[in-house]
Amino acid sequence: MRVVVVGSVNRDVVTEVAKLPAPGETVLALRSRTNLGGKGSNQAVAAAQAGGQVEFLARVGADADPGLWKSLLEYGVGLSGTREIPDTRTGTAYITVAGGENQIVVDSGANFHWESDLDDLGTENELLGTADVVVAQLEVPVRVVSWAATRARRFILNAAPAAPLPDELLRRCDPLVVNESELAAIGGTVPTTPEQAFEQARALCLSGVPSVVATLGAGGSVWARRESGYNSVTGAYQPAPAVDSVDSTGAGDAFVGALATALAEGASLGAAVTTATAAGALAVQAPGTHTSYPTRERIADARALVPEPSPLA
Repeated sequence: MRVVVVGSVNRDVVTEVAKLPAPGETVLALRSRTNLGGKGSNQAVAAAQAGGQVEFLARVGADADPGLWKSLLEYGVGLSGTREIPDTRTGTAYITVAGGENQIVVDSGANFHWESDLDDLGTENELLGTADVVVAQLEVPVRVVSWAATRARRFILNAAPAAPLPDELLRRCDPLVVNESELAAIGGTVPTTPEQAFEQARALCLSGVPSVVATLGAGGSVWARRESGYNSVTGAYQPAPAVDSVDSTGAGDAFVGALATALAEGASLGAAVTTATAAGALAVQAPGTHTSYPTRERIADARALVPEPSPLA
Protein backbone atom coordinates (compact mmCIF):
# COMPACT_ATOMS: atom_id res chain seq x y z
CA MET A 1 0.00 0.00 0.00
CA ARG A 2 2.64 2.48 -1.15
CA VAL A 3 1.19 5.94 -1.83
CA VAL A 4 3.14 8.77 -3.47
CA VAL A 5 1.69 12.26 -3.19
CA VAL A 6 2.89 14.91 -5.65
CA GLY A 7 1.83 18.37 -4.62
CA SER A 8 2.04 21.59 -2.71
CA VAL A 9 3.45 22.48 0.66
CA ASN A 10 2.45 25.80 2.21
CA ARG A 11 2.83 27.85 5.31
CA ASP A 12 -0.79 28.30 6.43
CA VAL A 13 -1.66 31.56 8.16
CA VAL A 14 -5.06 30.84 9.74
CA THR A 15 -7.31 33.50 11.25
CA GLU A 16 -10.51 32.63 13.12
CA VAL A 17 -13.30 35.22 13.02
CA ALA A 18 -16.91 35.46 14.18
CA LYS A 19 -18.10 35.79 10.58
CA LEU A 20 -16.45 35.84 7.18
CA PRO A 21 -15.92 39.39 5.90
CA ALA A 22 -18.01 40.76 3.06
CA PRO A 23 -16.22 42.58 0.18
CA GLY A 24 -14.64 45.72 1.60
CA GLU A 25 -15.41 44.78 5.19
CA THR A 26 -12.86 44.57 8.02
CA VAL A 27 -13.44 42.13 10.87
CA LEU A 28 -11.38 41.51 14.00
CA ALA A 29 -9.75 38.13 14.55
CA LEU A 30 -10.63 36.00 17.53
CA ARG A 31 -7.32 34.15 17.28
CA SER A 32 -4.71 33.18 14.68
CA ARG A 33 -2.09 30.49 14.10
CA THR A 34 0.55 29.42 11.61
CA ASN A 35 0.89 25.79 10.60
CA LEU A 36 1.97 23.56 7.74
CA GLY A 37 -0.51 23.11 4.92
CA GLY A 38 -0.94 22.89 1.18
CA LYS A 39 -3.18 20.30 -0.43
CA GLY A 40 -0.18 18.08 -1.13
CA SER A 41 1.14 17.93 2.41
CA ASN A 42 -2.40 17.63 3.77
CA GLN A 43 -3.16 14.62 1.60
CA ALA A 44 0.19 13.03 2.40
CA VAL A 45 -0.51 13.25 6.14
CA ALA A 46 -4.10 12.05 5.71
CA ALA A 47 -2.95 9.03 3.69
CA ALA A 48 -0.27 8.18 6.27
CA GLN A 49 -2.70 8.56 9.17
CA ALA A 50 -5.07 6.21 7.35
CA GLY A 51 -2.32 3.56 7.29
CA GLY A 52 -0.54 4.16 4.00
CA GLN A 53 3.22 4.01 3.41
CA VAL A 54 3.61 7.52 2.01
CA GLU A 55 6.27 9.48 0.12
CA PHE A 56 5.78 13.17 -0.61
CA LEU A 57 7.23 14.87 -3.70
CA ALA A 58 7.22 18.65 -3.28
CA ARG A 59 9.20 21.88 -3.56
CA VAL A 60 9.84 24.40 -0.75
CA GLY A 61 11.51 27.79 -0.84
CA ALA A 62 14.89 28.82 0.48
CA ASP A 63 13.08 30.65 3.28
CA ALA A 64 11.46 27.43 4.50
CA ASP A 65 11.51 26.64 8.20
CA PRO A 66 12.85 23.05 8.18
CA GLY A 67 11.22 22.38 11.51
CA LEU A 68 7.86 23.18 9.96
CA TRP A 69 7.89 21.12 6.76
CA LYS A 70 9.98 18.32 8.25
CA SER A 71 7.25 17.87 10.85
CA LEU A 72 5.71 15.63 8.18
CA LEU A 73 8.23 13.01 9.29
CA GLU A 74 6.38 12.79 12.60
CA TYR A 75 3.37 11.43 10.72
CA GLY A 76 5.45 8.84 8.89
CA VAL A 77 5.60 10.73 5.58
CA GLY A 78 8.80 10.16 3.60
CA LEU A 79 10.53 13.30 2.27
CA SER A 80 13.25 11.95 -0.03
CA GLY A 81 11.44 13.59 -2.95
CA THR A 82 10.97 16.99 -1.28
CA ARG A 83 13.56 19.56 -2.35
CA GLU A 84 14.46 23.14 -1.48
CA ILE A 85 14.54 25.55 -4.44
CA PRO A 86 17.10 28.40 -4.17
CA ASP A 87 15.96 32.00 -4.58
CA THR A 88 12.29 31.22 -4.06
CA ARG A 89 9.86 31.58 -1.20
CA THR A 90 7.74 28.83 0.32
CA GLY A 91 4.09 28.82 -0.70
CA THR A 92 1.78 30.59 1.72
CA ALA A 93 -1.97 30.22 2.23
CA TYR A 94 -4.03 32.90 3.97
CA ILE A 95 -7.07 31.21 5.52
CA THR A 96 -10.02 32.84 7.27
CA VAL A 97 -12.33 30.52 9.23
CA ALA A 98 -15.80 31.19 10.69
CA GLY A 99 -18.51 28.79 11.80
CA GLY A 100 -16.97 25.80 10.07
CA GLU A 101 -16.63 27.62 6.71
CA ASN A 102 -13.49 29.18 5.24
CA GLN A 103 -12.02 31.52 2.64
CA ILE A 104 -8.54 30.79 1.25
CA VAL A 105 -6.04 32.80 -0.81
CA VAL A 106 -2.82 31.03 -1.89
CA ASP A 107 0.55 32.53 -2.86
CA SER A 108 2.06 29.55 -4.73
CA GLY A 109 5.76 30.39 -4.31
CA ALA A 110 8.07 27.37 -4.71
CA ASN A 111 5.15 25.09 -5.58
CA PHE A 112 5.40 26.45 -9.14
CA HIS A 113 9.21 26.30 -9.39
CA TRP A 114 9.83 22.67 -10.35
CA GLU A 115 12.83 21.68 -12.46
CA SER A 116 12.50 22.09 -16.24
CA ASP A 117 13.59 18.50 -16.98
CA LEU A 118 11.56 16.22 -14.76
CA ASP A 119 12.88 13.06 -16.45
CA ASP A 120 16.28 13.68 -14.82
CA LEU A 121 14.84 13.39 -11.30
CA GLY A 122 16.03 9.88 -10.46
CA THR A 123 14.63 9.58 -6.93
CA GLU A 124 11.26 11.01 -7.83
CA ASN A 125 10.85 8.86 -10.94
CA GLU A 126 11.76 5.72 -8.99
CA LEU A 127 9.23 6.52 -6.26
CA LEU A 128 6.48 7.15 -8.81
CA GLY A 129 7.19 3.89 -10.62
CA THR A 130 7.03 1.72 -7.51
CA ALA A 131 3.89 3.26 -5.94
CA ASP A 132 0.58 1.42 -5.83
CA VAL A 133 -1.21 4.76 -6.09
CA VAL A 134 0.01 8.24 -7.07
CA VAL A 135 -2.00 11.29 -5.99
CA ALA A 136 -1.72 14.87 -7.28
CA GLN A 137 -3.59 18.15 -7.12
CA LEU A 138 -3.48 21.40 -9.11
CA GLU A 139 -1.48 23.57 -6.69
CA VAL A 140 1.59 22.58 -8.75
CA PRO A 141 2.03 23.04 -12.52
CA VAL A 142 -0.11 20.87 -14.80
CA ARG A 143 3.07 19.66 -16.53
CA VAL A 144 4.22 18.20 -13.19
CA VAL A 145 0.84 16.53 -12.70
CA SER A 146 0.99 15.05 -16.23
CA TRP A 147 4.54 13.79 -15.61
CA ALA A 148 3.41 12.02 -12.46
CA ALA A 149 0.36 10.56 -14.21
CA THR A 150 2.39 8.98 -17.01
CA ARG A 151 4.55 7.11 -14.47
CA ALA A 152 1.78 5.91 -12.16
CA ARG A 153 0.27 2.44 -11.98
CA ARG A 154 -2.90 4.08 -10.71
CA PHE A 155 -3.32 7.83 -10.69
CA ILE A 156 -5.70 9.95 -8.60
CA LEU A 157 -6.15 13.61 -9.48
CA ASN A 158 -7.84 15.97 -7.06
CA ALA A 159 -8.61 18.68 -9.62
CA ALA A 160 -8.36 21.57 -7.16
CA PRO A 161 -8.20 24.43 -7.67
CA ALA A 162 -10.18 24.16 -10.89
CA ALA A 163 -8.12 24.60 -14.07
CA PRO A 164 -8.30 23.54 -17.73
CA LEU A 165 -6.98 19.99 -18.13
CA PRO A 166 -5.79 18.17 -21.25
CA ASP A 167 -7.83 15.15 -22.36
CA GLU A 168 -4.75 12.92 -22.15
CA LEU A 169 -4.42 13.71 -18.44
CA LEU A 170 -8.12 13.18 -17.74
CA ARG A 171 -7.96 9.74 -19.38
CA ARG A 172 -5.40 8.68 -16.74
CA CYS A 173 -7.45 9.73 -13.69
CA ASP A 174 -8.75 6.73 -11.74
CA PRO A 175 -10.45 8.47 -10.08
CA LEU A 176 -10.76 12.16 -10.86
CA VAL A 177 -11.84 13.76 -7.56
CA VAL A 178 -13.78 17.06 -7.71
CA ASN A 179 -16.17 19.09 -5.57
CA GLU A 180 -19.30 20.77 -6.95
CA SER A 181 -17.56 23.88 -8.31
CA GLU A 182 -14.69 21.87 -9.80
CA LEU A 183 -17.17 19.48 -11.41
CA ALA A 184 -18.95 22.49 -12.88
CA ALA A 185 -15.67 23.84 -14.27
CA ILE A 186 -15.23 20.59 -16.18
CA GLY A 187 -18.84 19.55 -16.77
CA GLY A 188 -20.51 22.93 -17.32
CA THR A 189 -23.02 23.47 -14.48
CA VAL A 190 -23.06 23.29 -10.69
CA PRO A 191 -24.98 20.16 -9.61
CA THR A 192 -27.71 20.73 -7.04
CA THR A 193 -28.60 17.08 -6.37
CA PRO A 194 -26.62 13.83 -6.16
CA GLU A 195 -28.42 12.65 -9.28
CA GLN A 196 -27.23 15.69 -11.25
CA ALA A 197 -23.68 15.20 -9.96
CA PHE A 198 -23.79 11.57 -11.03
CA GLU A 199 -25.00 12.45 -14.53
CA GLN A 200 -22.08 14.87 -14.93
CA ALA A 201 -19.66 12.27 -13.56
CA ARG A 202 -21.18 9.68 -15.88
CA ALA A 203 -20.68 11.98 -18.86
CA LEU A 204 -17.02 12.39 -17.93
CA CYS A 205 -16.62 8.62 -17.76
CA LEU A 206 -18.22 8.22 -21.17
CA SER A 207 -15.82 10.85 -22.53
CA GLY A 208 -12.82 8.79 -21.41
CA VAL A 209 -12.20 9.37 -17.67
CA PRO A 210 -11.91 5.92 -16.00
CA SER A 211 -13.70 6.97 -12.81
CA VAL A 212 -14.95 10.08 -11.02
CA VAL A 213 -15.67 10.94 -7.38
CA ALA A 214 -17.68 14.13 -6.81
CA THR A 215 -17.74 15.39 -3.21
CA LEU A 216 -20.80 17.34 -2.10
CA GLY A 217 -19.66 18.66 1.29
CA ALA A 218 -22.08 17.74 4.07
CA GLY A 219 -24.28 16.20 1.37
CA GLY A 220 -21.86 13.30 0.89
CA SER A 221 -20.47 12.26 -2.49
CA VAL A 222 -21.18 10.33 -5.66
CA TRP A 223 -18.92 8.06 -7.62
CA ALA A 224 -19.03 6.76 -11.16
CA ARG A 225 -16.86 4.17 -12.90
CA ARG A 226 -16.68 3.16 -16.55
CA GLU A 227 -16.99 -0.60 -16.89
CA SER A 228 -15.45 -2.83 -19.54
CA GLY A 229 -18.13 -1.87 -22.05
CA TYR A 230 -17.36 1.71 -23.09
CA ASN A 231 -20.98 2.83 -22.74
CA SER A 232 -21.49 1.12 -19.37
CA VAL A 233 -21.10 3.28 -16.23
CA THR A 234 -21.92 2.21 -12.68
CA GLY A 235 -22.02 4.38 -9.59
CA ALA A 236 -23.66 5.30 -6.31
CA TYR A 237 -24.53 8.12 -3.95
CA GLN A 238 -22.67 7.95 -0.65
CA PRO A 239 -24.40 10.02 2.09
CA ALA A 240 -22.26 11.54 4.83
CA PRO A 241 -23.06 11.13 8.54
CA ALA A 242 -24.50 14.16 10.32
CA VAL A 243 -21.78 15.78 12.46
CA ASP A 244 -21.10 19.13 14.11
CA SER A 245 -18.57 20.89 11.88
CA VAL A 246 -15.91 22.90 13.73
CA ASP A 247 -13.47 23.61 10.88
CA SER A 248 -13.85 22.40 7.29
CA THR A 249 -10.34 23.52 6.29
CA GLY A 250 -8.56 20.59 4.71
CA ALA A 251 -11.45 18.17 5.17
CA GLY A 252 -11.48 17.45 1.45
CA ASP A 253 -7.80 16.52 1.71
CA ALA A 254 -8.59 14.11 4.55
CA PHE A 255 -11.10 12.50 2.18
CA VAL A 256 -8.61 12.21 -0.69
CA GLY A 257 -5.78 10.89 1.50
CA ALA A 258 -7.95 8.17 3.04
CA LEU A 259 -9.34 7.33 -0.41
CA ALA A 260 -5.81 6.88 -1.78
CA THR A 261 -4.75 4.55 1.03
CA ALA A 262 -7.90 2.45 0.69
CA LEU A 263 -7.41 2.09 -3.08
CA ALA A 264 -3.72 1.25 -2.58
CA GLU A 265 -4.86 -1.57 -0.29
CA GLY A 266 -7.06 -2.96 -3.05
CA ALA A 267 -10.49 -1.69 -1.97
CA SER A 268 -13.16 -1.18 -4.61
CA LEU A 269 -13.97 2.41 -5.50
CA GLY A 270 -17.27 2.30 -3.63
CA ALA A 271 -15.70 0.86 -0.49
CA ALA A 272 -12.86 3.39 -0.66
CA VAL A 273 -15.37 6.27 -0.92
CA THR A 274 -17.15 5.00 2.19
CA THR A 275 -13.85 4.90 4.08
CA ALA A 276 -12.95 8.39 2.82
CA THR A 277 -16.35 9.68 3.92
CA ALA A 278 -15.69 8.48 7.45
CA ALA A 279 -12.29 10.21 7.45
CA GLY A 280 -13.73 13.49 6.17
CA ALA A 281 -16.52 13.46 8.73
CA LEU A 282 -14.01 13.02 11.55
CA ALA A 283 -11.73 15.76 10.21
CA VAL A 284 -14.37 18.53 10.28
CA GLN A 285 -15.03 17.90 13.97
CA ALA A 286 -11.66 19.31 15.08
CA PRO A 287 -9.81 22.55 14.25
CA GLY A 288 -6.80 22.64 11.95
CA THR A 289 -5.66 20.26 9.26
CA HIS A 290 -2.95 17.70 10.08
CA THR A 291 -3.87 17.43 13.74
CA SER A 292 -7.51 16.78 12.83
CA TYR A 293 -6.80 13.89 10.45
CA PRO A 294 -7.97 10.57 11.91
CA THR A 295 -5.91 7.42 12.38
CA ARG A 296 -6.71 4.13 10.69
CA GLU A 297 -8.34 2.85 13.87
CA ARG A 298 -10.63 5.88 14.27
CA ILE A 299 -11.64 5.68 10.61
CA ALA A 300 -12.52 2.00 11.02
CA ASP A 301 -14.72 2.80 14.03
CA ALA A 302 -16.42 5.73 12.29
CA ARG A 303 -17.03 3.74 9.11
CA ALA A 304 -19.83 1.88 10.87
CA LEU A 305 -21.65 5.21 11.30
CA VAL A 306 -21.55 6.12 7.61
CA PRO A 307 -24.96 5.61 5.92
CA GLU A 308 -25.29 2.91 3.29
CA PRO A 309 -24.73 4.07 -0.31
CA SER A 310 -27.57 4.17 -2.84
CA PRO A 311 -26.91 2.81 -6.35
CA LEU A 312 -27.40 5.37 -9.13
CA ALA A 313 -26.78 3.12 -12.13
